[in-house]
Amino acid sequence: AVVSTQSTFLSSGINAEYFFKQWYQRRVRDVKSLQHLNLPTSPYISLHLANAMQTEIIEQAMSSSTTEVFTTEPSTSVHLQQPPADTTQSNYVKIIKSIGVTSVGDILPSVVDHIVANTNKIERSELIQEMARKLKDEKIMSELIKNNLLSNMLSQLLEIFSSETSQSIQFELMTIICSLPKSQLTEKLLSRLHSAALSSSPLLRRQSLLLVLKTLPPNVSLKFLLAYLDDDDPRVRSTAIKHLDKAASTGCDIPFSVYHKLIANLSDCYDEVRLSSVRLLPHLVRQHRHEHIETAGSRTTTLTHHTFVQLCLLMRDISTNVRSEVARVLGLFTDVDPEYLKQTLDKKLRSSMRIVPAGSKMKQEYASGRVWGGDAPIKTVSGEIYLFDPAGCGAFVHGMEDEYASVRTNTVQAMCDLSTACPEYGAESMPHLVDMLNDEIQGVRLLAIQSLQLISENVLLHEDQLETVMSVLEESNVEIRHSLHALLSSCKLNSQVAVRRVLKGLLDNLKKYPQDKSSIYKCVQGVGNSNANYVALLAPEMLSKHPYLSQTEPSTDDTSYVATMILVFNAAQHNSVILSFFHGYTPKHYVYIYSLLPELVPQLPQVHKILKTTESSSNIDSIINSLNLILKQFFNLCRNGGNMAAMTKTLENIEKIQKCSSRIKPQTKYASLLVNILLQLFKLKNLDRKRMANGQHRVLSKIKDVVYDLCLFETGFKGSKQTAIFAKLLKFYFLQFLNEHMIMKVTTEKDLAAYRGHLLTFSAETNTTLPSQITNDRHFNMFQYMRTRSTIVNSDITHSRASILSPQTNTERVNEFPAHLSYSVNLEAETRHVGTQSLAVQVTYPGSREVVCQPEVQSQLSDYYQSTVFLGGRAGWSDPGMVQLSLVTEYCFPEHEHCLAVLWGQERVWLEISEGVELKIHPRPAR
Repeated sequence: AVVSTQSTFLSSGINAEYFFKQWYQRRVRDVKSLQHLNLPTSPYISLHLANAMQTEIIEQAMSSSTTEVFTTEPSTSVHLQQPPADTTQSNYVKIIKSIGVTSVGDILPSVVDHIVANTNKIERSELIQEMARKLKDEKIMSELIKNNLLSNMLSQLLEIFSSETSQSIQFELMTIICSLPKSQLTEKLLSRLHSAALSSSPLLRRQSLLLVLKTLPPNVSLKFLLAYLDDDDPRVRSTAIKHLDKAASTGCDIPFSVYHKLIANLSDCYDEVRLSSVRLLPHLVRQHRHEHIETAGSRTTTLTHHTFVQLCLLMRDISTNVRSEVARVLGLFTDVDPEYLKQTLDKKLRSSMRIVPAGSKMKQEYASGRVWGGDAPIKTVSGEIYLFDPAGCGAFVHGMEDEYASVRTNTVQAMCDLSTACPEYGAESMPHLVDMLNDEIQGVRLLAIQSLQLISENVLLHEDQLETVMSVLEESNVEIRHSLHALLSSCKLNSQVAVRRVLKGLLDNLKKYPQDKSSIYKCVQGVGNSNANYVALLAPEMLSKHPYLSQTEPSTDDTSYVATMILVFNAAQHNSVILSFFHGYTPKHYVYIYSLLPELVPQLPQVHKILKTTESSSNIDSIINSLNLILKQFFNLCRNGGNMAAMTKTLENIEKIQKCSSRIKPQTKYASLLVNILLQLFKLKNLDRKRMANGQHRVLSKIKDVVYDLCLFETGFKGSKQTAIFAKLLKFYFLQFLNEHMIMKVTTEKDLAAYRGHLLTFSAETNTTLPSQITNDRHFNMFQYMRTRSTIVNSDITHSRASILSPQTNTERVNEFPAHLSYSVNLEAETRHVGTQSLAVQVTYPGSREVVCQPEVQSQLSDYYQSTVFLGGRAGWSDPGMVQLSLVTEYCFPEHEHCLAVLWGQERVWLEISEGVELKIHPRPAR
């Protein structure tokens, strides 16, 4: 078929003999690949002839004789360096497409020669694209590297790149080079590519720059980056500066010569160049902090001050992104002289920023008006030197007046950072930050409040500023109100009128937002501690003390009265004069409020003397000692196998101790949970073996209860390192107990060994001591270890808990909603010693079905949780039902507690840390 149709194929430009010879040598075993060979049709070749020839080739390929001939033929490398002159480039591309992995490594080097020899731009592009597709194959790439053909190909490709006039083909060649392995791209080859790219289009220069950065380490690629800083195209310059910024952030040293180029780039017409230059400048200043720059008048200034002034000029840049980034970067210059910082708050150049030579005429700020034009303000003074560019004056004022919220936000944050580092500047910036409380954007107002709170310890809040601050109390956003309460609690006021205004505003706020009671109580506590002398002047007014008339005794259930008394009691510990204004009933009210809110009310020994009561730190210590004594007696009972009635009596004794003082509530909760866990283990140990075998599901249920309590014991209570190690020892004792006393083997020696290893690792990391029974791999006697300890409960134990403020339990109101929809509940809670981000809401539906949801936290306050929960009944209910909402925190079992996860049935457990609130809902069925 080949010979008989040779003349016909030649007329169409195809060398059939050459073509099919190559096909026979490499593709005879894969006949299906012929279907992908699209034989070209032309007026000289009929479709019938092409189909007939294709059929005949297939028949020959499938014949056994043909197969035998070509399988026994020795493999020879196929090289197309000298193809027939009548083979066109487009057909040559099709030949490459048809060749498989086994032989493409031999043909690709010759493809480069064909690219060089061909003069047709389109055909060269097709060859390069096809070669790029072949090089993406990992097998082909490994074959080229194995035969040492890739390095020669790279050199030829770079020669083509240098001599190529078409930018599209150059870009395709660059793409091929970028796809090659890093190990093949040497610095010498990249230098050649870099030199060739400098004379090409901006797009190729940027591509070559990215290739250099991708291949070489930062310290080697630095010289390539510096060469692109003076590029004509702004996109190339911005790319180079961005990668210089990345290199500087990783610790690479940037030469000081780059500084002047960056300062010049600050006035570039391209936004990205200015933006990337602003981001790089802080790194450069940090590396060359001790360098000096020559300014006008042959004076020198430090690099830090010179950069700070240059950045202030950009606060009126046309680009919003540049202004926002400049405001952020200015906050990093915490070591700038205070005089320079103060100039950012004044649009006029300060006298401290000018140097007037001797004998020069001083500048007048205002004309007297006595002589017409005679003493008008002088615009310039001969020889005057400016330390601060007048165009950059009032940089932060411009930032606070900016129309974009992102610029104002970064400006406020920068002022806060600089004020924290420089108290002198903080006093100057406080009035400006107070003005930002009137901003229209809620986020800016919140940031201004938080910034004022950080600097309020060093400055006084004046009465005119106080009016602006108190107006924010009317905000509907709870996060802003609570932040403002924290600000007022830390502020120092400058008069008794200001204290009266704050108290009145807080009491009005308490009536309007009763759910803010806890936050307002903390606020008045701080106000009393910070302004005790002014509170003493107002004490008769606050206590309703009249010189002639006796007042009725107020109710301690009145939240406004309780807030006022918290303020007075906290001020009384600093100024004892306030005690002389107390009514006869005030000491009794003090004792009640102290027992109700011990963390907000201080100890006043004078009041205790009046009532002949004792409440001191020594008394708290004695109560904790009594608690430890009760626990040791309980351990003796457990060790000696005491009766259950005497052991259960321990829980009642702990509850009685808790009533002595609410300040030891965490310690009593800790002791109560510990006793409850050991009691459950004691009950499991005393179960009859037959009952245990017959009621395995009940035993497993009790074991799950112990696992829950153990996780709560470790997560819910924090304290010293000994407290943490004791919680882990208790878990180890539980695993040992299950392995020794349970008929059904729920734990193994492997589980004990894994947890023992964790104990040894934890002890080494925290530098704590373990019992010798653990370190020597012996049986651990928990009760003997407890008896040897001097104290079990310490005063530093904290309890992770939460208290739901809203909604409150309401079993009378029925919340109806369609069954196909959901009912939203806004939940607010106060938290203690627990992160709000780790909290979730557990909903218990009728039938004990529990659903745990983690809604998005709507507040960023540390001790406040706010979210929205959606309730649904899935289907219509015939009658209303009760649902319970409670806050839970997540505990994930680590790898060494895998056996506990198996016992629990899940990889995590949700621990309830708040009391539940009940609501009645009724999903109405569809009518």
